[in-house]
Amino acid sequence: MEPSLSELLLPGLKLMIIGMGIVYLFLALLVWIIGITARLVGTMSPEPTQITKRSSLEVEKEEAELVAVIAAAVERPSR
Repeated sequence: MEPSLSELLLPGLKLMIIGMGIVYLFLALLVWIIGITARLVGTMSPEPTQITKRSSLEVEKEEAELVAVIAAAVERPSR
């Protein structure tokens, strides 16, 4: 004798509801843990430092040195 459709659907629906509930609880727990972790990391991280502005002469001098190094590397004969 074959089981009826309702005898098969009810246990399947119960299992589906239990499974979806477990997944929902796990995701809620995960969101909660990530929130706590973000707050902890935020309190432990150092304060952002101020970026010092360099004068255009310093920047030009560094760029000139970089160009000179690249030019020397290009001019150097390869072995």
